[in-house]
Formats: sequence, structure tokens, C-alpha cells
Amino acid sequence: MAQANIAIDDALNAEAPSSDGRRARSQASRAKIIRAMMDLIEAGDPDPSTANVAKKAGVGLRSLFRHFEDKDAIYREIDAALMKGYRPIIEAPYKSDDWRERLMELIERRCEINEATVPYRISTTAMRQRSKFLKENFQRVHDTEKARLNSILPSQLHTDKPLGRSILVAMSFDTWRMLREDEHLSSSETVEAVKQMVADVVARMDD
Repeated sequence: MAQANIAIDDALNAEAPSSDGRRARSQASRAKIIRAMMDLIEAGDPDPSTANVAKKAGVGLRSLFRHFEDKDAIYREIDAALMKGYRPIIEAPYKSDDWRERLMELIERRCEINEATVPYRISTTAMRQRSKFLKENFQRVHDTEKARLNSILPSQLHTDKPLGRSILVAMSFDTWRMLREDEHLSSSETVEAVKQMVADVVARMDD
């Protein structure tokens, strides 16, 4: 995850340094605002107020709105940073050519990313009805995860089929969260529990 964190930091400071002092200060302020929002979400506030974000960033509220027209604009920047950080993990080549083994690899990758991004997933889930961007982003992530899963599964287990839907649910963030937070399983126990649920469904394919 260290590499992902570096990528996220790079994304927050993506613009090249400027010799123009005013522009450099503007870039620094934008990065502080984005980081402040991320820090507040990670601290357990799924929907930080702009006032709290500005205070955390050490800027005035008027300054915040000079850089971002609304809170969704900050969410967009956070999403872009997270995507840059974690896309290499989820899109890395699989070690195996066997679809069953690839499925287990995908479970491991999703659980690893869930561990790192849980505050943001909870924020998106909780606040998507209040934010047009978060609602659209929630659907995009859901559709992308389904498509990636279907690219591994044989057609009879695709997510529009009954058994495939069971796999989809077993590998969902909601299932992961329940096992980790409500059932108090460790990260490794959660991975194994999801693998077992999915393996049980796959075994039914040949019944």
C-alpha cells in the first residue's frame, strides 16, 4: 500500500511547480483543502462541512470556494487521487490463467483495497443521495466491479445469473464491511471467509 499512498500524494500535487508565486500558493491551497477533506473523512466524518474543511486546511471559507465551486468538486479530486493510487493494484496482471484462481486473486485485491479505502466507501454509500457526483460515482464503481468480475467468470456464473449474483454479493463491500466491523473478523479471516463463500457458489455450478 505504500506505493498507492505515494501515488495519491502525487495526484494531490499533480500540477507542475510554478515560478509564479501566486499560482504556486493557489496550487498549495487546493492540495491542503483536498487533504483536509480526506483527513476528516478518514477520522470518521462521512460528510465534512465546508466550514470544517476550510478550518482543517487553514484557509478561509471564501478561499475554499474560490478554488472549488462546491463540495462535489472536492469529492471529484479525492476520487481521482484514489483511482490513481489503487488502480494499479486492481488492474495488475493475474498470476494464473485458471479462472478459479484468478477469482481468488480478485477477492484478495478487493479486500486489500477495502481495508485502505473503507472511510471513503462508507462516505460514498452514506452520502450518495445528497450528492449527484457521489451517486454517479457509486454506480460507476458498482458497474466497473461487476464488469471486472464478469471478465473472469464463465458465462453461467455472470452476475445477471442467480449463482453469479451470489458471488457478486459475497464479494461486495457491504459483505466485507459486515464481516470486518459487525462480525469483528481480522483482515485475513475476512479474506478467507469471502473466498469460502465464493468457492461454495462455484462448487454448485457443477451440481
